[in-house]
Amino acid sequence: MSEKLLPTTQSASILALSASAANASAALLEPVAGSYRLIGWETMIHNGEEDAFSLPGVLAGESGRTDSPTYAGKNASSLPGALARVSQTLGDRLGRDLWDASQNCPRTRTADPALELALGQVVAALDPLPSLRVWIGGLTGHESLAAAQYALDSTVCRPVAVYRFGMGGGPDRLAADMSDARPDLAVVVGGYDQPAPSARSAVLELCEEVALALHALPSALRPALYFAGNRWAAADALALWSALPAAPTADAVENVAPAPGVYRATPLSVAASRLYWRRCGATAAAHTISRWITPPSEVRSISWSFAQAVRLWRQVHSLSALHGLFCVGPLWVHVWAAAGEDGVRLRFVPAHTRPPALDGWPPLRLVSGPWPEQLWPRPRNHWWDAAGLTPTVANVGQIDPLIAWQVLAHDLLREG
Repeated sequence: MSEKLLPTTQSASILALSASAANASAALLEPVAGSYRLIGWETMIHNGEEDAFSLPGVLAGESGRTDSPTYAGKNASSLPGALARVSQTLGDRLGRDLWDASQNCPRTRTADPALELALGQVVAALDPLPSLRVWIGGLTGHESLAAAQYALDSTVCRPVAVYRFGMGGGPDRLAADMSDARPDLAVVVGGYDQPAPSARSAVLELCEEVALALHALPSALRPALYFAGNRWAAADALALWSALPAAPTADAVENVAPAPGVYRATPLSVAASRLYWRRCGATAAAHTISRWITPPSEVRSISWSFAQAVRLWRQVHSLSALHGLFCVGPLWVHVWAAAGEDGVRLRFVPAHTRPPALDGWPPLRLVSGPWPEQLWPRPRNHWWDAAGLTPTVANVGQIDPLIAWQVLAHDLLREG
């Protein structure tokens, strides 16, 4: 992307916000000599309550520390308050009133524009909820169950139990296990895509066992259900589950293992990701923060914003592929962007781990957050944002990708 001046319509101050259960960040972007720069930023490590501490950075990319221990907050409703505090702290340090306390929102209006600058745009990336807890039930460990786990690795999900039909003790034991695990989502897989009754019977028996177990649970403990097995059994599976009193949400997606040696991860991955984001969008925090956002932007997830940064960086540098890592918080996000592909590949892994499934990925060349050199030695040619602000800034690409590129290139991603 070549350097160029911004049109006069894009000359307003931008407040970029991001928040998760562990931290909240605010970054102020302003045009300087025709291109946007990072004027200052603030990151607050919070615990879901009132106590917090800030990690400041100022003036075009000077970084504060982001390698301090974090505490995963349990209360998503605290995020608007955390963003308010971090915005106020940033404004106080810069001598700018970024927060309208009377309206409890970023200051996008001012009574006297000649004396006080208001914000022109506000964007936010948000992960208000922890990972979805997932129970997976299937017939064989080496095909359908393995395929389901692989599909869920590219989502904000955490398997809490894996159940093989015929080896788990029946509906009563299953009900007790589900009560202990308390999954948000139950995924049932199994059977190749064959219409014969013999190809459908086992997975339908598993679905019936799941229905009996859920019937024994209070409705508040019943997870959402996805059937991702033999497509010829899908309608009967959904009928079994929908017949339950106070039936849980249930849907069918494409079979994760439709034939021997054939695996289809994307449909289940997409469905689980959408479920997670619907639940995020239904939180009070998301409703509150969405009212702060200025058009044309929308509230996005932090992983979505980071994926856009990796895609943009690959395109700018004309790379055949680029592997990026966002390593802030308890769940790290790996992104693989490749030329000729519309989407990107995602992998969510527990912090400070390197699963073998990543061994076939391209070399890691872009990192946002403290570089985990023991797991991923730094290559000669790389880009590094030690502050972990790349998703926060990349989300500004909803306004104009050029703005995101200018700030990432000049102030955040240091080339090595």
